[in-house]
Amino acid sequence: MPEEPSTTSYERLQAAIEAAGVGTWDLNPLSGELQWSARCKELFGLPVTADVDYPRFLAGLHPDDRARTDAVVQQALDPRGSGSYDIEYRTVTPEGQVRWVRATGRASFDAARTQALRFVGTITDVSDAKRLDAEYRSVVELIPQMVWLTDPEGFHTFFNQRWIDYTGYTVAQSQGTEMWNNLLHPDDQARARQIWSHSLATGADYEIEYRFKSKDGGYRWFLGLAKPIRDEQGQIVQWFGTCTDIGEQKQLQEQLERAYSDLEAKVMFRTLELEHEVQQLRQQLAERG
Repeated sequence: MPEEPSTTSYERLQAAIEAAGVGTWDLNPLSGELQWSARCKELFGLPVTADVDYPRFLAGLHPDDRARTDAVVQQALDPRGSGSYDIEYRTVTPEGQVRWVRATGRASFDAARTQALRFVGTITDVSDAKRLDAEYRSVVELIPQMVWLTDPEGFHTFFNQRWIDYTGYTVAQSQGTEMWNNLLHPDDQARARQIWSHSLATGADYEIEYRFKSKDGGYRWFLGLAKPIRDEQGQIVQWFGTCTDIGEQKQLQEQLERAYSDLEAKVMFRTLELEHEVQQLRQQLAERG
């Protein structure tokens, strides 16, 4: 008797998923039955033969992540929502090992959309990425400039502590596409938006001098620079930007410009005086001749 194609296809898919280090899970919200793949149990430090249920899932999470994760699950199972599930949390094995994982999934509902019938998804170990992210952020906090990141469309997703200290706004308050521009001097806003829009449209490096409002209400000059970060295919995946305080340089520049202006004025007046003296001398010579 030939093998059932659907069963074979499913087994092959599961094998490919497991080989990629991705765990799978399947929850029946009606019965409470929960199934985990071997990789999923491994990420929680459980043997392959271990029985699992939803309370055991919550018990395997870091205490600080349980309430938040449960709330996201319940939101995904709510028929009034989208049914999507995407979260990062920490698992704690019985031996105390902590892992960061990312879980994604989707709930399916009955025809009347009154009850979730099934909730399936995947889980992936992101501990290494989290460690790199923490190291990267530590370096970013050591940089003397204000640092910011955006997605390819220019939505600001991150600001370092120097931005918070200068503007008085948290990262959450500063995220988006307009907040940063609203903090610029009114005379700089249109120009900054135009140059930034050009960079987003063309992928060209961003460079501008503008004035940012501080939390005490004053303005200082900054040099804004940003470069696109591209993937292996050359597509922009992120923008990395900095704002360098150039207030003192601007003051020195203004002082030099005033000094040069004063010098030019003095030279001009002295030239006029000399010309007047030359004319007087010529007149005297002419009178004597």
